[in-house]
Amino acid sequence: MKVRVRIAPTPSGKLHLGTAHTALFNYLFARHNKGKFILRIDDSDPKRSKKEFEEDIIKSLKWLGFDWDEGPDIGGPYEPYRQSQRMDHYKPYIEKLLQKGTAYYCYCTQEELAEEKKRLQKENKRIVYSGKCSQLNQEQIANFNKQGRKPAVRLRVPRKIVSFIDPARGKISVNTNEFGDFIIARSDSSALLVLAITIDDLEMKITHAIRGEDYLNIVPKQIVIYEALGIEPPIFAHLPFVYAQDGSKLSKRHGATSVSEFKQMGYLPEAIFNYLVLLGWSSGDDRDILSKKEIIKLFTLEKVNTNSHRFDINKLNYINGAYIRNMVDKKLLQLIKQYSNIQLPISSFQKIVPLVKERIVKLADIDSLIDFFVKDIPYDKELLLKKADIQLVKKQLENIKYQISNIKEWNLENITKSMQTLCENNKWNRSQFFMVLRVSVTGKTITPPLFESMEILGKAKTLARIKSALAKI
Repeated sequence: MKVRVRIAPTPSGKLHLGTAHTALFNYLFARHNKGKFILRIDDSDPKRSKKEFEEDIIKSLKWLGFDWDEGPDIGGPYEPYRQSQRMDHYKPYIEKLLQKGTAYYCYCTQEELAEEKKRLQKENKRIVYSGKCSQLNQEQIANFNKQGRKPAVRLRVPRKIVSFIDPARGKISVNTNEFGDFIIARSDSSALLVLAITIDDLEMKITHAIRGEDYLNIVPKQIVIYEALGIEPPIFAHLPFVYAQDGSKLSKRHGATSVSEFKQMGYLPEAIFNYLVLLGWSSGDDRDILSKKEIIKLFTLEKVNTNSHRFDINKLNYINGAYIRNMVDKKLLQLIKQYSNIQLPISSFQKIVPLVKERIVKLADIDSLIDFFVKDIPYDKELLLKKADIQLVKKQLENIKYQISNIKEWNLENITKSMQTLCENNKWNRSQFFMVLRVSVTGKTITPPLFESMEILGKAKTLARIKSALAKI
């Protein structure tokens, strides 16, 4: 069997991290099995769907490293790949089901259905359609038509146990009495989601429908539709949601949720790709950092963990930092320049990149790490005096000023030797002394390596900052 899978996002917002997670598992399954990965846009609701969101979805998926074999932007043998352009595809199937008698017209009004639901709730019974329109005679149908009622279409569901095997969850069985005869087309003949996605998958020859666990409850209905059409259904697999740390569904109140937002924050696509696969899957050897090639080679649906998984920003930060540290300096420099608003010569940036490489977590943090190179420092007196009294700090800064003034050749070796010798000769506490030096030069307690930073700043600017720090206290 040639594997064919799809991701069918609704363009009602930017690409959500949860949708990217589902897309990732489809993509990996297709590539592992040398199958086809298809992008289909579910834009059938014009009120929710917007073109700019479709563009964001496509752009974000590409940024993450996905490539698809068929889709709205590249075409394919089963076009169109936008559901809004597929409305005429569903009508022949509806007609076929009606002609076979496996579907029927339902003339019940919304008020009648609401009344029936209310009665069942009062009797503490399951909310399932009674099926009263399934046995209408011609006279009743003619009378309803004369009243101007516009019928919906319901599937005539056989009463039985429907079973399917989810590769990750095992066998799942549902009694069709749980849902009864359900609507597959509205009174305007438009297909409902349960029928539309079934026909789309059928016509696109989807072999595995891999999606979120919220689709579990419609699988039995889809299976009944496939059986009514006399067609073998695909294999259904369901992934756990991506939850926030508090156990709720990941949403705006937890911060960034879209892929493009994470991009703006300076996360690398490789890191997000790597992290998302760990939410529900493991390589089996407890490794956190895996290349795309390794993941594709190892990926199977049977290894998917269906327990709920919580999005851990600290874990993503760790993985993102690891990818940054493994990046060649030239590439990192190009990326940093895209995120930095600081104006420095390229030669200075070339020196800075190796300094921040071990400290930077995400690319958008770059300016907060290096702004002291160009900005005036609003000295915090409390930081200067954090570990010593004012007289000691003043003495240290006076000595630092003198030492720096006497460094003839301003390079890393001379700066290092001069400052270390000063500290040792005076038998000052190293931690305290170098914190005073760091704060006076950068205004910060956490910076790139101090001596390297002083070298880039230059002698004149470094000396000026020592004098400013002295004036502050």
